[in-house]
Amino acid sequence: MIVFATVESAWGVTRSSDRTQVRGSFGTSTGMGVTLFRRGSQTDAEAERQAELSAEDLRVLLEIERGQRLLLEGAYESTVVALARALESKDSGTGAHSERVRQYALGLADAVAPELLGDTSAEHGFLLHDVGKIGIPDSVLRKPGPLDPDERRLMETHTLVGERMLSDVMLLHGAGLKVVPSHHERWDGRGYPDRLAGDEIPVGARVFAVADTLDALTNDRPYRAAGSWKDARELIVSEASQQFDPEVVEAFREREQALRSLQREFAGNAALN
Repeated sequence: MIVFATVESAWGVTRSSDRTQVRGSFGTSTGMGVTLFRRGSQTDAEAERQAELSAEDLRVLLEIERGQRLLLEGAYESTVVALARALESKDSGTGAHSERVRQYALGLADAVAPELLGDTSAEHGFLLHDVGKIGIPDSVLRKPGPLDPDERRLMETHTLVGERMLSDVMLLHGAGLKVVPSHHERWDGRGYPDRLAGDEIPVGARVFAVADTLDALTNDRPYRAAGSWKDARELIVSEASQQFDPEVVEAFREREQALRSLQREFAGNAALN
């Protein structure tokens, strides 16, 4: 009774059938069957200040996360380039093949599939298209003459080997991972490994097929010397709707001068080195 008398005198007490409420001028608190109204933990100004601090903390955290992501992407880019160079050191006839075809493919993609330009996985797929050749014996890769049927079948496995090698690389998922297994498919369905035809072939692989052929024909290979740009152009145009997507061939015709300039730039850099 003394306690309740004290509370009543200080706060005022309201009784009900199942609880006792003690009211004051500063807020409410409940415990042991008693509800106390007491001062809140924050004023409006303090709450607003806390919200401002929380927003600033979130901004800082987002900046930190963005910086870490950029560092990770930079490290990944370096790894991709290192893998491409490792392949070129194994397949000695390719020179700077991966970088050249990457540039050609980006130029063609700008005309027929600009969405690929915003997909970094596509660019990485262009660079790593032949990564599966790491599993092909040098005796086959560097053979100075035509491959026999068994060697040809072995060589054709590089597309699927490459896909398996890269399937767990999350940053490559998207258009890039589709380029690796499908860049030797043909528009007429007579390519490999899946004999896809027409629009069944991923657009990145259709773009890349033209870029890859252009570079292969205009540079030395283990089994033949480089051909002329004119001969490469004539073959690519003649293969529209057969080996190549006709829309990509048309893009090649439209962008030929820009692609030719790239080829000359690469040749000049090679001569300097």
